[in-house]
Amino acid sequence: MTGVRKVQNLSRKKIINSAIILFASKGFDSTSTREICKHAGVNLSLISYYFKTKEGLYISIIESVLNYGLKFIQEEIEKSNEIGKMTREEKIKLLFELLDKYISFIYSESVPNNFVILMIKEQTSSNSKFSNLYNEKIQIFYKAFRKILASILGRTENDKTIIFQTSAIVAEILSFKFMTRAILTPLKQSAYTKEDLKLVRKIISENVKMSLEKLGIKPL
Repeated sequence: MTGVRKVQNLSRKKIINSAIILFASKGFDSTSTREICKHAGVNLSLISYYFKTKEGLYISIIESVLNYGLKFIQEEIEKSNEIGKMTREEKIKLLFELLDKYISFIYSESVPNNFVILMIKEQTSSNSKFSNLYNEKIQIFYKAFRKILASILGRTENDKTIIFQTSAIVAEILSFKFMTRAILTPLKQSAYTKEDLKLVRKIISENVKMSLEKLGIKPL
């Protein structure tokens, strides 16, 4: 990779990181391209060079992270389409495989804390310009999760209890992301270390297993 290409990639990454932080804290409409470039320490013209518009930047961020996540769990999602042919034991095994991979994805370096906050902000906004983009991507995972859980419990995937249970488990998985400041302040840290993330993944996995055990679903 040439020196020029390295600088270009670094500038693009700076823009994306700054945009995630500002979009998460201020929202899309209240964030200007000038603010993003100032925060990133790059020339204003680079947003149009890399992304054409602010909307293009936003969409690029969402699609790149969520598409990566879907590739991460693609095998389990495809298997969920054959759920009707599986034994109960196979369904339970698939459920834990899907959740383990989802936890690993959420707490990977590819998913900044502020991205999860941005994702939650979009989900709670009643007038988001990009809700269809989020729903199209996120519902692929949610639907697979609901389908597997519902089949194990003998319910339909649109059963209210199933919808609430899957949402509660996903919220539990995301908790360490949107509570970052409250967790790191007493630790006097600005970010999770790699060892912290290992411990976080372990704690979340154990808590998710306990939640599922209350529903009569135990890991094999």
